Amino acid sequence: MHNLHDTSNSSKRTTRKKSTTVQLAEEIINLDAEDGCKNDGSTFLERTTNTNVQISSENWIDVFAPSNSDELAIHPKKVLEIQQWFQHCAAMRRKNPAQLCLLTGPSGSGKTAAVRILAKENKINIQEWINPVDQEMVYNLGDQVYGQSYVSSQVDAFKNFLFKASRYRSLLETISSDKRLLMVEDFPNFLLRDPTVFQEILEDYVNYAKSPLIFIVTDAKTRGLNISYNLFTDQIKQKFLINHISFNAIASTIMQKAMKRFCSLMRSPPHCEIYKSPPSDIIDSIVISAQGDIRNALINLHFSSLKGAPGLLTKRIEIAEESKTSRKRKGQHTLKSVGRDESVTMMHALGRVFNPKFTEDKHFVHSPEELAEAFTTEPKKFIDLVQANYVLHFRDIEYVLEAANGLSLCDIMLNDYRDDSLALTGLNVGIRSVMVANTNPATGWMPIKGQKRIDANTVKIPLHASKVLPEHHNISSSLYALDYKTFVNIISP
Repeated sequence: MHNLHDTSNSSKRTTRKKSTTVQLAEEIINLDAEDGCKNDGSTFLERTTNTNVQISSENWIDVFAPSNSDELAIHPKKVLEIQQWFQHCAAMRRKNPAQLCLLTGPSGSGKTAAVRILAKENKINIQEWINPVDQEMVYNLGDQVYGQSYVSSQVDAFKNFLFKASRYRSLLETISSDKRLLMVEDFPNFLLRDPTVFQEILEDYVNYAKSPLIFIVTDAKTRGLNISYNLFTDQIKQKFLINHISFNAIASTIMQKAMKRFCSLMRSPPHCEIYKSPPSDIIDSIVISAQGDIRNALINLHFSSLKGAPGLLTKRIEIAEESKTSRKRKGQHTLKSVGRDESVTMMHALGRVFNPKFTEDKHFVHSPEELAEAFTTEPKKFIDLVQANYVLHFRDIEYVLEAANGLSLCDIMLNDYRDDSLALTGLNVGIRSVMVANTNPATGWMPIKGQKRIDANTVKIPLHASKVLPEHHNISSSLYALDYKTFVNIISP
Protein backbone atom coordinates (compact mmCIF):
# COMPACT_ATOMS: atom_id res chain seq x y z
CA MET A 1 0.00 0.00 0.00
CA HIS A 2 2.85 2.30 0.77
CA ASN A 3 4.34 1.72 -2.69
CA LEU A 4 0.95 2.31 -4.35
CA HIS A 5 0.54 5.55 -2.41
CA ASP A 6 4.01 6.75 -3.52
CA THR A 7 3.23 5.83 -7.11
CA SER A 8 -0.04 7.78 -7.11
CA ASN A 9 1.70 10.82 -5.60
CA SER A 10 4.49 10.72 -8.18
CA SER A 11 1.96 10.43 -11.02
CA LYS A 12 0.09 13.47 -9.66
CA ARG A 13 3.35 15.45 -9.47
CA THR A 14 4.20 14.44 -13.04
CA THR A 15 0.74 15.48 -14.24
CA ARG A 16 1.08 18.85 -12.52
CA LYS A 17 4.52 19.35 -14.12
CA LYS A 18 3.17 18.52 -17.58
CA SER A 19 0.23 20.88 -17.18
CA THR A 20 2.56 23.65 -16.01
CA THR A 21 4.88 23.02 -18.99
CA VAL A 22 1.97 23.16 -21.42
CA GLN A 23 0.74 26.43 -19.89
CA LEU A 24 4.18 28.00 -20.17
CA ALA A 25 4.53 26.81 -23.75
CA GLU A 26 1.12 28.24 -24.65
CA GLU A 27 2.16 31.58 -23.15
CA ILE A 28 5.28 31.55 -25.35
CA ILE A 29 3.18 30.81 -28.42
CA ASN A 30 0.86 33.67 -27.55
CA LEU A 31 3.85 36.00 -27.42
CA ASP A 32 5.16 34.67 -30.73
CA ALA A 33 1.77 35.29 -32.34
CA GLU A 34 2.61 38.96 -32.41
CA ASP A 35 5.37 38.22 -34.97
CA GLY A 36 2.88 36.93 -37.54
CA CYS A 37 1.98 33.47 -36.24
CA LYS A 38 -1.66 33.50 -35.18
CA ASN A 39 -2.90 31.40 -32.29
CA ASP A 40 -6.08 29.61 -33.37
CA GLY A 41 -6.89 28.35 -29.85
CA SER A 42 -5.25 24.95 -30.24
CA THR A 43 -2.81 23.70 -27.63
CA PHE A 44 0.93 23.92 -27.97
CA LEU A 45 1.32 20.16 -28.38
CA GLU A 46 -1.26 20.02 -31.17
CA ARG A 47 0.26 22.94 -33.03
CA THR A 48 3.81 21.62 -32.63
CA THR A 49 2.75 18.18 -33.85
CA ASN A 50 0.97 19.61 -36.88
CA THR A 51 3.94 21.83 -37.70
CA ASN A 52 6.39 18.95 -37.45
CA VAL A 53 4.27 16.90 -39.84
CA GLN A 54 4.34 19.69 -42.40
CA ILE A 55 8.01 20.60 -42.10
CA SER A 56 9.74 17.28 -41.42
CA SER A 57 8.30 15.73 -44.58
CA GLU A 58 10.70 17.78 -46.73
CA ASN A 59 14.26 18.98 -46.61
CA TRP A 60 14.39 22.30 -44.75
CA ILE A 61 16.75 23.84 -47.30
CA ASP A 62 14.23 23.18 -50.09
CA VAL A 63 11.82 25.56 -48.35
CA PHE A 64 14.09 28.47 -49.27
CA ALA A 65 14.80 27.30 -52.83
CA PRO A 66 13.86 29.84 -55.53
CA SER A 67 10.61 29.19 -57.37
CA ASN A 68 11.33 31.31 -60.46
CA SER A 69 14.22 33.08 -62.17
CA ASP A 70 13.40 36.40 -60.48
CA GLU A 71 14.26 34.89 -57.08
CA LEU A 72 17.70 33.65 -58.18
CA ALA A 73 20.55 35.32 -56.29
CA ILE A 74 22.63 35.52 -59.46
CA HIS A 75 23.69 38.37 -61.70
CA PRO A 76 21.13 38.85 -64.50
CA LYS A 77 23.82 38.54 -67.18
CA LYS A 78 24.68 35.01 -66.08
CA VAL A 79 21.01 34.05 -66.07
CA LEU A 80 20.74 35.43 -69.59
CA GLU A 81 23.74 33.39 -70.76
CA ILE A 82 22.15 30.14 -69.58
CA GLN A 83 18.83 31.16 -71.13
CA GLN A 84 20.52 31.87 -74.45
CA TRP A 85 22.23 28.47 -74.37
CA PHE A 86 18.85 26.80 -73.84
CA GLN A 87 17.50 28.71 -76.83
CA HIS A 88 20.52 27.64 -78.89
CA CYS A 89 19.88 24.00 -77.94
CA ALA A 90 16.25 24.34 -79.02
CA ALA A 91 17.30 25.84 -82.36
CA MET A 92 19.86 23.06 -82.99
CA ARG A 93 17.60 20.27 -81.78
CA ARG A 94 16.98 18.78 -85.23
CA LYS A 95 20.40 19.37 -86.75
CA ASN A 96 22.79 18.77 -83.85
CA PRO A 97 20.98 17.88 -80.60
CA ALA A 98 24.06 16.90 -78.55
CA GLN A 99 25.11 20.38 -77.41
CA LEU A 100 27.68 20.64 -74.60
CA CYS A 101 28.04 23.29 -71.90
CA LEU A 102 30.50 23.79 -69.04
CA LEU A 103 29.29 25.76 -66.03
CA THR A 104 32.02 26.75 -63.56
CA GLY A 105 32.12 28.92 -60.47
CA PRO A 106 32.95 28.95 -56.76
CA SER A 107 31.00 26.95 -54.22
CA GLY A 108 27.57 28.36 -53.41
CA SER A 109 27.37 30.67 -56.43
CA GLY A 110 23.97 29.29 -57.54
CA LYS A 111 25.06 27.17 -60.52
CA THR A 112 22.79 24.18 -59.98
CA ALA A 113 19.83 26.26 -58.81
CA ALA A 114 20.01 28.43 -61.93
CA VAL A 115 20.03 25.40 -64.24
CA ARG A 116 17.08 23.76 -62.47
CA ILE A 117 14.92 26.89 -62.38
CA LEU A 118 15.57 27.87 -66.00
CA ALA A 119 15.02 24.30 -67.17
CA LYS A 120 11.71 24.27 -65.32
CA GLU A 121 10.62 27.53 -66.95
CA ASN A 122 11.59 26.19 -70.39
CA LYS A 123 9.78 22.88 -69.69
CA ILE A 124 12.95 20.80 -69.89
CA ASN A 125 13.29 17.56 -67.94
CA ILE A 126 16.63 17.22 -66.12
CA GLN A 127 18.25 13.82 -65.71
CA GLU A 128 21.23 14.00 -63.37
CA TRP A 129 24.08 11.55 -63.01
CA ILE A 130 24.81 10.52 -59.42
CA ASN A 131 27.74 8.25 -58.60
CA PRO A 132 26.39 4.87 -57.40
CA VAL A 133 28.45 4.73 -54.21
CA ASP A 134 25.89 2.77 -52.20
CA GLN A 135 24.91 0.19 -54.81
CA GLU A 136 26.42 -1.89 -57.58
CA MET A 137 24.94 -2.32 -61.02
CA VAL A 138 24.44 -6.08 -61.26
CA TYR A 139 23.14 -7.80 -64.39
CA ASN A 140 21.91 -11.37 -64.59
CA LEU A 141 22.79 -13.22 -67.78
CA GLY A 142 20.37 -15.69 -69.28
CA ASP A 143 23.00 -18.37 -69.83
CA GLN A 144 24.41 -18.20 -66.32
CA VAL A 145 23.82 -20.61 -63.51
CA TYR A 146 21.16 -19.54 -61.03
CA GLY A 147 22.55 -17.08 -58.49
CA GLN A 148 25.50 -15.98 -60.61
CA SER A 149 25.85 -12.49 -62.06
CA TYR A 150 28.46 -9.97 -63.11
CA VAL A 151 29.06 -6.43 -61.93
CA SER A 152 29.56 -3.72 -64.54
CA SER A 153 32.35 -1.18 -64.29
CA GLN A 154 31.83 2.48 -63.51
CA VAL A 155 32.82 3.34 -67.08
CA ASP A 156 30.01 1.20 -68.50
CA ALA A 157 27.52 2.63 -66.02
CA PHE A 158 28.41 6.20 -66.96
CA LYS A 159 28.23 5.47 -70.69
CA ASN A 160 24.88 3.72 -70.33
CA PHE A 161 23.47 6.70 -68.49
CA LEU A 162 24.64 9.21 -71.10
CA PHE A 163 23.39 7.37 -74.16
CA LYS A 164 20.18 5.89 -72.73
CA ALA A 165 19.09 8.98 -70.82
CA SER A 166 19.66 11.16 -73.88
CA ARG A 167 17.41 8.97 -76.05
CA TYR A 168 14.64 7.64 -73.82
CA ARG A 169 12.24 9.30 -71.41
CA SER A 170 12.20 8.55 -67.71
CA LEU A 171 9.15 7.16 -65.95
CA LEU A 172 9.70 9.66 -63.12
CA GLU A 173 9.58 12.83 -65.22
CA THR A 174 7.53 15.62 -63.65
CA ILE A 175 7.24 17.74 -66.81
CA SER A 176 5.29 16.40 -69.76
CA SER A 177 7.74 17.44 -72.45
CA ASP A 178 10.02 15.78 -74.95
CA LYS A 179 12.88 18.15 -74.18
CA ARG A 180 15.57 16.63 -71.97
CA LEU A 181 18.78 17.90 -70.40
CA LEU A 182 21.51 15.72 -68.95
CA MET A 183 23.43 17.16 -66.00
CA VAL A 184 26.72 15.88 -64.58
CA GLU A 185 27.90 17.48 -61.35
CA ASP A 186 29.22 14.44 -59.50
CA PHE A 187 32.10 13.31 -61.71
CA PRO A 188 33.08 9.62 -61.67
CA ASN A 189 36.53 8.83 -60.32
CA PHE A 190 37.76 7.13 -63.48
CA LEU A 191 37.51 10.43 -65.40
CA LEU A 192 39.93 12.06 -62.97
CA ARG A 193 42.40 9.19 -63.23
CA ASP A 194 42.40 8.96 -67.04
CA PRO A 195 41.27 12.09 -68.91
CA THR A 196 41.71 10.34 -72.28
CA VAL A 197 38.67 8.18 -71.54
CA PHE A 198 36.64 11.34 -71.04
CA GLN A 199 37.62 12.56 -74.51
CA GLU A 200 36.51 9.28 -76.06
CA ILE A 201 33.17 9.48 -74.28
CA LEU A 202 32.63 13.03 -75.55
CA GLU A 203 33.37 11.95 -79.12
CA ASP A 204 30.76 9.19 -78.93
CA TYR A 205 28.25 11.46 -77.25
CA VAL A 206 28.53 14.21 -79.86
CA ASN A 207 28.02 11.66 -82.65
CA TYR A 208 25.22 9.52 -81.22
CA ALA A 209 23.43 11.33 -78.36
CA LYS A 210 20.07 13.09 -78.76
CA SER A 211 19.99 15.57 -75.85
CA PRO A 212 22.16 18.47 -74.62
CA LEU A 213 24.59 17.84 -71.78
CA ILE A 214 25.77 20.31 -69.14
CA PHE A 215 28.72 19.84 -66.79
CA ILE A 216 28.75 21.76 -63.49
CA VAL A 217 32.20 22.15 -61.94
CA THR A 218 33.11 23.91 -58.70
CA ASP A 219 36.31 25.92 -58.80
CA ALA A 220 39.23 24.62 -56.75
CA LYS A 221 42.15 26.50 -55.30
CA THR A 222 44.91 24.34 -56.80
CA ARG A 223 45.18 23.13 -60.37
CA GLY A 224 45.68 19.55 -59.27
CA LEU A 225 42.13 19.49 -57.85
CA ASN A 226 40.53 21.71 -60.48
CA ILE A 227 38.36 19.49 -62.68
CA SER A 228 37.71 22.21 -65.24
CA TYR A 229 41.45 22.68 -65.74
CA ASN A 230 42.33 18.98 -65.95
CA LEU A 231 39.39 17.65 -68.00
CA PHE A 232 38.16 20.64 -69.97
CA THR A 233 41.31 21.92 -71.62
CA ASP A 234 41.22 24.59 -74.30
CA GLN A 235 41.73 21.93 -76.98
CA ILE A 236 38.78 19.90 -75.68
CA LYS A 237 36.49 22.94 -75.57
CA GLN A 238 37.43 23.98 -79.09
CA LYS A 239 37.15 20.48 -80.53
CA PHE A 240 33.66 19.75 -79.17
CA LEU A 241 32.40 23.36 -79.24
CA ILE A 242 31.73 23.42 -75.50
CA ASN A 243 30.03 26.61 -74.35
CA HIS A 244 31.79 27.79 -71.17
CA ILE A 245 29.80 29.90 -68.70
CA SER A 246 31.74 31.12 -65.66
CA PHE A 247 30.00 32.25 -62.47
CA ASN A 248 31.45 34.64 -59.92
CA ALA A 249 30.91 34.71 -56.17
CA ILE A 250 27.60 36.32 -55.27
CA ALA A 251 27.87 40.05 -54.64
CA SER A 252 26.96 41.36 -51.19
CA THR A 253 24.07 43.46 -52.54
CA ILE A 254 22.49 40.44 -54.23
CA MET A 255 23.15 38.38 -51.10
CA GLN A 256 21.33 40.95 -48.96
CA LYS A 257 18.24 40.69 -51.18
CA ALA A 258 18.30 36.91 -50.88
CA MET A 259 18.59 37.14 -47.09
CA LYS A 260 15.52 39.40 -46.99
CA ARG A 261 13.58 36.79 -48.94
CA PHE A 262 14.73 34.05 -46.54
CA CYS A 263 13.67 36.11 -43.52
CA SER A 264 10.24 36.81 -45.02
CA LEU A 265 9.73 33.06 -45.48
CA MET A 266 10.74 32.46 -41.87
CA ARG A 267 8.13 34.94 -40.65
CA SER A 268 5.32 33.29 -42.62
CA PRO A 269 3.32 30.31 -41.31
CA PRO A 270 4.05 27.50 -40.65
CA HIS A 271 7.78 28.29 -40.54
CA CYS A 272 7.31 31.01 -37.92
CA GLU A 273 6.62 28.22 -35.41
CA ILE A 274 10.29 27.21 -35.42
CA TYR A 275 12.05 30.34 -36.66
CA LYS A 276 12.56 33.78 -35.16
CA SER A 277 13.59 36.91 -37.02
CA PRO A 278 17.34 37.53 -36.52
CA PRO A 279 18.55 41.09 -35.92
CA SER A 280 20.00 43.07 -38.79
CA ASP A 281 23.56 43.02 -37.40
CA ILE A 282 23.54 39.22 -37.41
CA ILE A 283 22.34 39.20 -41.03
CA ASP A 284 25.12 41.60 -42.03
CA SER A 285 27.68 39.44 -40.23
CA ILE A 286 26.41 36.32 -42.00
CA VAL A 287 26.68 38.02 -45.40
CA ILE A 288 30.27 39.13 -44.72
CA SER A 289 31.43 35.77 -43.37
CA ALA A 290 29.84 33.84 -46.27
CA GLN A 291 32.14 35.53 -48.83
CA GLY A 292 29.70 35.10 -51.69
CA ASP A 293 28.60 31.55 -50.77
CA ILE A 294 24.81 31.64 -50.50
CA ARG A 295 24.66 28.05 -49.25
CA ASN A 296 26.93 28.92 -46.35
CA ALA A 297 24.87 32.04 -45.62
CA LEU A 298 21.60 30.09 -45.59
CA ILE A 299 22.96 27.44 -43.22
CA ASN A 300 24.23 30.08 -40.79
CA LEU A 301 20.92 31.93 -41.02
CA HIS A 302 19.04 28.70 -40.31
CA PHE A 303 20.94 27.93 -37.12
CA SER A 304 20.90 31.52 -35.88
CA SER A 305 17.13 31.83 -36.42
CA LEU A 306 15.94 28.66 -34.68
CA LYS A 307 13.88 29.35 -31.59
CA GLY A 308 15.78 28.38 -28.47
CA ALA A 309 19.15 28.36 -30.24
CA PRO A 310 21.91 30.55 -28.77
CA GLY A 311 22.92 33.64 -30.70
CA LEU A 312 25.99 33.58 -32.91
CA LEU A 313 29.01 35.47 -31.67
CA THR A 314 30.45 38.20 -33.87
CA LYS A 315 33.74 40.08 -34.03
CA ARG A 316 34.67 43.44 -35.48
CA ILE A 317 36.50 43.60 -38.80
CA GLU A 318 39.62 45.72 -39.00
CA ILE A 319 39.06 48.22 -41.84
CA ALA A 320 41.86 49.94 -43.69
CA GLU A 321 42.57 53.57 -42.90
CA GLU A 322 40.64 55.90 -45.23
CA SER A 323 41.38 59.36 -46.53
CA LYS A 324 39.87 62.50 -45.02
CA THR A 325 37.69 63.20 -48.05
CA SER A 326 36.14 59.73 -48.18
CA ARG A 327 32.84 58.95 -46.55
CA LYS A 328 33.11 57.36 -43.13
CA ARG A 329 32.30 53.68 -43.38
CA LYS A 330 30.01 51.92 -40.94
CA GLY A 331 31.67 49.42 -38.63
CA GLN A 332 31.45 45.87 -39.94
CA HIS A 333 31.30 42.60 -38.03
CA THR A 334 31.66 38.97 -39.05
CA LEU A 335 30.81 35.68 -37.39
CA LYS A 336 33.40 34.71 -34.82
CA SER A 337 33.44 30.92 -35.09
CA VAL A 338 31.21 30.05 -38.05
CA GLY A 339 31.99 30.99 -41.60
CA ARG A 340 33.69 30.07 -44.81
CA ASP A 341 37.46 29.78 -45.00
CA GLU A 342 38.89 32.47 -47.23
CA SER A 343 40.73 31.09 -50.25
CA VAL A 344 43.32 33.58 -51.47
CA THR A 345 44.38 33.29 -55.09
CA MET A 346 47.89 34.01 -56.29
CA MET A 347 46.98 37.37 -57.84
CA HIS A 348 45.07 38.55 -54.75
CA ALA A 349 47.97 37.61 -52.48
CA LEU A 350 50.49 39.44 -54.67
CA GLY A 351 48.29 42.53 -54.59
CA ARG A 352 48.20 42.41 -50.79
CA VAL A 353 51.99 42.12 -50.65
CA PHE A 354 52.74 44.91 -53.13
CA ASN A 355 50.05 47.28 -51.83
CA PRO A 356 49.84 46.67 -48.06
CA LYS A 357 46.95 48.25 -46.19
CA PHE A 358 47.07 49.38 -42.59
CA THR A 359 44.50 49.79 -39.84
CA GLU A 360 44.12 52.88 -37.69
CA ASP A 361 46.63 51.52 -35.17
CA LYS A 362 49.22 50.91 -37.96
CA HIS A 363 48.81 47.14 -38.12
CA PHE A 364 48.54 45.15 -41.34
CA VAL A 365 45.00 44.45 -42.52
CA HIS A 366 46.26 41.22 -44.14
CA SER A 367 48.71 39.42 -41.91
CA PRO A 368 51.98 38.24 -43.55
CA GLU A 369 51.70 34.99 -41.58
CA GLU A 370 48.28 34.23 -43.08
CA LEU A 371 49.53 34.99 -46.59
CA ALA A 372 52.54 32.72 -46.06
CA GLU A 373 50.40 29.86 -44.74
CA ALA A 374 48.18 30.07 -47.83
CA PHE A 375 51.12 29.23 -50.12
CA THR A 376 53.16 26.73 -48.10
CA THR A 377 52.69 24.13 -50.86
CA GLU A 378 54.36 26.34 -53.50
CA PRO A 379 56.60 28.86 -51.69
CA LYS A 380 59.26 29.06 -54.42
CA LYS A 381 56.73 29.94 -57.10
CA PHE A 382 55.21 32.72 -54.99
CA ILE A 383 58.59 34.23 -54.08
CA ASP A 384 59.72 34.11 -57.73
CA LEU A 385 56.70 36.21 -58.70
CA VAL A 386 57.40 38.64 -55.86
CA GLN A 387 61.03 39.04 -56.96
CA ALA A 388 59.99 39.61 -60.58
CA ASN A 389 57.52 42.41 -59.78
CA TYR A 390 58.28 44.08 -56.45
CA VAL A 391 60.68 46.81 -57.69
CA LEU A 392 58.04 48.62 -59.76
CA HIS A 393 55.82 49.08 -56.70
CA PHE A 394 58.44 51.09 -54.74
CA ARG A 395 59.01 54.85 -54.90
CA ASP A 396 62.47 55.02 -53.26
CA ILE A 397 65.54 52.90 -54.01
CA GLU A 398 66.46 52.83 -50.30
CA TYR A 399 63.26 50.95 -49.51
CA VAL A 400 64.00 48.57 -52.39
CA LEU A 401 67.32 47.75 -50.71
CA GLU A 402 65.56 46.75 -47.48
CA ALA A 403 63.13 44.50 -49.36
CA ALA A 404 65.95 42.96 -51.43
CA ASN A 405 67.86 42.01 -48.27
CA GLY A 406 64.80 40.22 -46.92
CA LEU A 407 64.20 38.40 -50.20
CA SER A 408 67.85 37.31 -50.33
CA LEU A 409 67.51 35.82 -46.85
CA CYS A 410 64.29 34.15 -48.01
CA ASP A 411 66.13 32.50 -50.93
CA ILE A 412 68.74 31.07 -48.58
CA MET A 413 66.08 29.60 -46.29
CA LEU A 414 64.05 28.13 -49.16
CA ASN A 415 67.12 26.35 -50.55
CA ASP A 416 67.92 24.74 -47.20
CA TYR A 417 66.31 21.32 -46.76
CA ARG A 418 67.44 20.54 -43.22
CA ASP A 419 64.08 21.46 -41.70
CA ASP A 420 60.60 21.42 -43.25
CA SER A 421 59.55 24.50 -41.30
CA LEU A 422 62.23 26.63 -42.99
CA ALA A 423 60.07 26.95 -46.12
CA LEU A 424 57.24 28.57 -44.16
CA THR A 425 59.68 30.74 -42.20
CA GLY A 426 61.49 31.87 -45.35
CA LEU A 427 58.22 32.66 -47.11
CA ASN A 428 57.11 34.67 -44.10
CA VAL A 429 60.40 36.61 -44.07
CA GLY A 430 60.17 37.42 -47.78
CA ILE A 431 56.56 38.58 -47.64
CA ARG A 432 57.03 40.59 -44.45
CA SER A 433 60.19 42.31 -45.73
CA VAL A 434 58.40 43.62 -48.84
CA MET A 435 55.30 44.72 -46.92
CA VAL A 436 57.24 46.47 -44.14
CA ALA A 437 59.64 48.26 -46.50
CA ASN A 438 56.94 49.50 -48.88
CA THR A 439 55.22 52.08 -46.67
CA ASN A 440 54.17 54.25 -49.63
CA PRO A 441 53.44 52.03 -52.66
CA ALA A 442 53.59 53.42 -56.17
CA THR A 443 50.30 53.87 -58.00
CA GLY A 444 49.39 53.12 -61.58
CA TRP A 445 48.68 50.17 -63.85
CA MET A 446 51.40 47.58 -63.24
CA PRO A 447 50.40 44.11 -64.45
CA ILE A 448 52.01 41.05 -62.92
CA LYS A 449 54.84 39.59 -65.01
CA GLY A 450 56.02 36.02 -64.85
CA GLN A 451 59.48 35.11 -63.68
CA LYS A 452 62.18 34.62 -66.32
CA ARG A 453 63.97 31.29 -66.43
CA ILE A 454 67.60 31.62 -67.55
CA ASP A 455 69.91 28.63 -67.74
CA ALA A 456 73.23 29.81 -66.35
CA ASN A 457 75.11 26.95 -67.99
CA THR A 458 74.24 28.17 -71.50
CA VAL A 459 75.23 31.81 -70.87
CA LYS A 460 78.79 32.68 -71.88
CA ILE A 461 80.75 35.92 -72.08
CA PRO A 462 81.63 36.91 -75.65
CA LEU A 463 85.27 36.68 -76.62
CA HIS A 464 85.71 40.40 -77.22
CA ALA A 465 84.21 41.20 -73.80
CA SER A 466 86.36 38.67 -71.93
CA LYS A 467 89.49 40.57 -73.01
CA VAL A 468 88.24 43.78 -71.39
CA LEU A 469 86.51 42.50 -68.24
CA PRO A 470 88.58 41.94 -65.10
CA GLU A 471 89.27 38.47 -63.82
CA HIS A 472 86.83 36.96 -61.33
CA HIS A 473 87.94 34.95 -58.31
CA ASN A 474 85.09 34.92 -55.76
CA ILE A 475 82.29 34.00 -58.16
CA SER A 476 81.62 31.13 -60.56
CA SER A 477 82.09 31.68 -64.28
CA SER A 478 78.45 30.87 -65.06
CA LEU A 479 77.11 33.36 -62.51
CA TYR A 480 79.63 35.96 -63.70
CA ALA A 481 78.42 35.53 -67.28
CA LEU A 482 74.80 35.74 -66.14
CA ASP A 483 75.41 39.04 -64.33
CA TYR A 484 77.22 40.35 -67.41
CA LYS A 485 74.26 39.55 -69.65
CA THR A 486 71.81 41.12 -67.18
CA PHE A 487 73.68 44.45 -67.02
CA VAL A 488 74.16 44.51 -70.79
CA ASN A 489 70.40 44.14 -71.25
CA ILE A 490 69.79 47.00 -68.81
CA ILE A 491 72.14 49.53 -70.45
CA SER A 492 71.42 48.54 -74.05
CA PRO A 493 68.92 50.84 -75.85
